[in-house]
Amino acid sequence: MRLTSREKEIFEVLKKEPLISQEELAQRLAITRSSIAVHISNLMKKGVILGKGYVFNEQVSVVVIGESYYYIKTSGAEDDCSINIGLGGFAVDTGRIFANFGLNVKLITIIGNDNEGTNILNELQGKGIDTVNIFRHTKKRSCRKIFLNDNRILEENFSMQEYEKAIDAREWVVFNCEWLAVESKFQELLHLKSIGKDEEKLPFFCTYRYLDLIEEMPPYLSRYALLVLGVQDDSILDYYSSQAQMLSSDGVQSIVLSDGNTRLLYFQQGIAYEFPLLPNQSFDSREGLPALLAGIVYGLSSGYSLRQAVRIAMGTASSND
Repeated sequence: MRLTSREKEIFEVLKKEPLISQEELAQRLAITRSSIAVHISNLMKKGVILGKGYVFNEQVSVVVIGESYYYIKTSGAEDDCSINIGLGGFAVDTGRIFANFGLNVKLITIIGNDNEGTNILNELQGKGIDTVNIFRHTKKRSCRKIFLNDNRILEENFSMQEYEKAIDAREWVVFNCEWLAVESKFQELLHLKSIGKDEEKLPFFCTYRYLDLIEEMPPYLSRYALLVLGVQDDSILDYYSSQAQMLSSDGVQSIVLSDGNTRLLYFQQGIAYEFPLLPNQSFDSREGLPALLAGIVYGLSSGYSLRQAVRIAMGTASSND
């Protein structure tokens, strides 16, 4: 909800001086006490102030934790090569989708102290994305990655320790949102940081994972309320279907599993449901998972059933393919 300039002015004073009286606030801003009362009432209606005593609502709808980087992607044969340069990463890509859906989204990622970092901020702010919690590294450049035929071959990146430091510095934001979307590489880290916290106050943890080999899914995935899984092809989908069903029975609220071409299964309370994919609904079962996740989060956060959320997400994933 947008605030007027006067509401923003009052809000900033109240944050710094929550015990200030309405009379003193009126004198400071050179307006009447009755006008102050009206503005405060409007701030309450907009959900910025939760009640008397000026308890502030700084909870956001979605927080995204992930990488942001510039990429060079090459594909094709040497004599017929395609080269693309752009801005990507889970934080950027998913943040854009959430913003397009109209959700209030904050990103926790790291950028460098360079022009590329400034460009990333400008790009995200232009999409209406909250960039306040993006950590700007003072001694390093923004991340860069080079891909050859979808395989990463070189990268200039930040360490896991640097990401952990950035997440720790923003712990209040991380654990005081409604939906927390986590890039796959940070799944275990966020699970560990949630241990010992009040379960009823934690956000809905959401993440994705691509499974190209026969393997056991790690136990920390049981922490996540929404789990989106992609497999290489239909031949191993049934194997992971049994694992997904067990995770669903053990407490994961919603699980979606698909090969991106023929079948999509979703699980709730240990029960499997099938969602057949139409030809125009196919998507890359590796690259399309973040978009699929974002679409499902939007659907569920809007009050739709999981099946309806999947329907929304299929359009998001296939259009981003």
